[in-house]
Order: sequence, then structure tokens, then C-alpha cells
Amino acid sequence: MVNSDKKNLFVNTIALAVIQVLNYVLPFITLPYLSRVLDVDKLGLVFFAQVFIDYFFRLAMFGFDFSGVRSIAINRDDKEKINLIFNSILCVQSIFLIISFIILSVLIIFVPKFRADAIVYYFTFLSVIGNVFIFTWFYQGMERMKFITVLNIITKTIGLLLIFTFIKTNSDYYLVPLFNSSGALVAGIISLIFIKRVFKIKIFIPKKDEIVNTLKYSSQFFLTKVAIALYRQTNAFVLGLTVSTTAVAYYTSADKIFWAIFALYSTFIGALFPYMSKNKDIIFFKRILKYLILLAIGFSLFLIIASKILIILFFTEKMLPAVNILRIFALSLGFFLFVDLFGFPLLGAFGYVKETNNCYILGGLFNLFSLIILYLLDNITIHSVAILVSSTYIIMFFHRIYYINRYEILQNNEV
Repeated sequence: MVNSDKKNLFVNTIALAVIQVLNYVLPFITLPYLSRVLDVDKLGLVFFAQVFIDYFFRLAMFGFDFSGVRSIAINRDDKEKINLIFNSILCVQSIFLIISFIILSVLIIFVPKFRADAIVYYFTFLSVIGNVFIFTWFYQGMERMKFITVLNIITKTIGLLLIFTFIKTNSDYYLVPLFNSSGALVAGIISLIFIKRVFKIKIFIPKKDEIVNTLKYSSQFFLTKVAIALYRQTNAFVLGLTVSTTAVAYYTSADKIFWAIFALYSTFIGALFPYMSKNKDIIFFKRILKYLILLAIGFSLFLIIASKILIILFFTEKMLPAVNILRIFALSLGFFLFVDLFGFPLLGAFGYVKETNNCYILGGLFNLFSLIILYLLDNITIHSVAILVSSTYIIMFFHRIYYINRYEILQNNEV
């Protein structure tokens, strides 16, 4: 049984790797083109809108990319239970999508900064609807990622072709989020049809108690996502509010390259979570740990050495201020990796969900309070924010190590 699960782990790691390549690496096909066609401030506006709208995506997901995966993985052999879990989550997500749209509309109506580029924010919001209804958490929990991978390839390729075909001048900037969102919308529709026909999921409105229980169970995971947003999206968001969209362009350029590299790890981490939740295979976990350490060192050195070449290659010389940002991230790559690896695939899989979530909350609060201090000192810059992110992950890493040692998880050799 374990060998079969390991085979599923391998297949789903490959599938998730392809999706991560699409999400993080495929945009680098269009970014060099967009960097040449669009001015830095317009490119920064597109990035800023993505960062801002991501808050609504996290609200709509409500932590189901953790809790949903775990619930489906544990109950995958119980069709009735799977049906109930799916519809409970779907109901909650639909409610939050409506709430998100209302909040966005209120901000656009009453806040001049958002009202001036309303169409950019609305077009970007379409991606939230599409990505929510792709239901990646369902396929990940069922360890059936092959279909969703093929679907992502097709839809993201469509978006890519639309950008190359219709984005010709700086004034076309508002079409970028529309084309990026179009693929997600198509994927969401097809995914829902596939789930109904292949997995025989019947759509219905669950009882109130089921919806409330789903909210309660996933709330702890949602707090994790909120905390993560505090040290991922919030930094670029604050730069956009307090400095300029140009600063956002520099910071986000480095951020995108870094997380494209990090995606190579997170694909395996994402696939490892349902496997460890089901098998708690510490022997296997420790076996792959040493290889990940070596890869972290190798990629860190690569990013430090090749940072200038990468920035020029993907964003042109207009983005050279992003070079040092990328180097700052590269120095702490190992901490980024092990914070995630020691999280849900290890502590969370062994039932220490509270401790896992508290680490993210600690990081989020540290980052938020540090941003407030930087603001009061009038020292919010792309460099100070980058250093802050790295410092946050270092603190979170030692939090992880404390609980791993306290519960002696890695000392457990039972499978």
C-alpha cells in the first residue's frame, strides 16, 4: 500500500511540478516582451493589482488548499463523504467570492487610487473566480493531478498567445490582466464539468451545520494564509501605497524570479503533504531531506551569481535595481525551503496543525509590526522590505526547529 502511495506521490509531484512551471515559469515567456512594451510604472501597476487582488483569492480559498487537501486525502475512499466535503467547500467559497467582489467595488468607488485604474482591478479579479473553481485542492487530495495539469497547459497557453497578439503599445496595459484571467476562467469551467462527470460529484447546498463545521475546521488554515499574505503580498502592497508602482515593479521582478526557483521545491512539498498525512513515513522524509539541502545550497549560489543576468534577460536593463533584491532573497533560500517543508508535510501531517499555523502567524505579525516601524522611521524601501522578508523566514525557521525537537518527530523511525 505504501509503495502504491509512493507511486502516486511521484506522479503527482510531476503533475504539480508542471503546474508550478506554468504558474511561475511560463509568465517569464511574456515578461521580457511586456517589459519592453510597457513602461515601468504600468508594469508595476499590473503587478500591484495582482498583489492586491491576491488578498481576495486568499479569502475565497479560506485555507482550503490546506484543509481541503487533508480532508479529501483522508476520506478519498468514502464517496458520500467526498461529496459532502466538496459541496461544503464550494458553498463557502461562493459566499466569499460575492463578499470579495462587494469589497473590491466599494474600494474602487471610494478610493481614488483604485478608482483611477478600476478596469485593471476588475480584470485581475476575474482570475480569482477562475482559480477558485479549478479546485486544485480536490485533485491534489485525490492524488489525481494529471487532468488538471493538461488543462492548465492548454488554458495558460491561450493567455500567453493573446498577450503576444494584442499587447502592442503601453496603452494596452489594461488588457494584460484580462488575458491572464481568461485562461483561469476557462479552466475553472472545464474543471467543474470534469469533477461532476468523472468523480460523480453532485452539486447541492449542504445543511447549515455542515457549512459551519467546514468554516470552523478551515479557519485555522485560513489564519495561516492570512499570515503568509502579511509577509508575501503585504510588502509589495505597502511599497505601492507608500512609494510608487515603479518600486513595486523592481521588487516584484526579483520576487517573481525567486519564487519561480522556489516553485521547484514547493511542487514536491505540495505533493508530499497528502502522502505524509496518510502514511507518516518519517524514514522516507529523512531520506529526501539531505537531497533538498544540497539543492538549496546549489540554487542559492546560482541566484547570487546569475542575478544580474536573470534580471536583464527577463526584465531588461530597466529593472537593474531589482538585482540586489534578488541576491538578498537568494541568501535566505534555505530558510524559505525548510519553513515550508517542516510545516504541513511534517508537523501538520503528525497532527500539530496549531503549532504549524502559529509559525505562520508569528511570521506574519513580525513582518507587519516591522513594516509599521519602518514606516514610522520613514525607511520603507525595496531593500529594507527585502531584508525584512528574509529576516521573517529566519525567525520562522527556528520556530519550526523548536517544535520538531520538542515532539521528537525526526527521532521517530516508525512508518
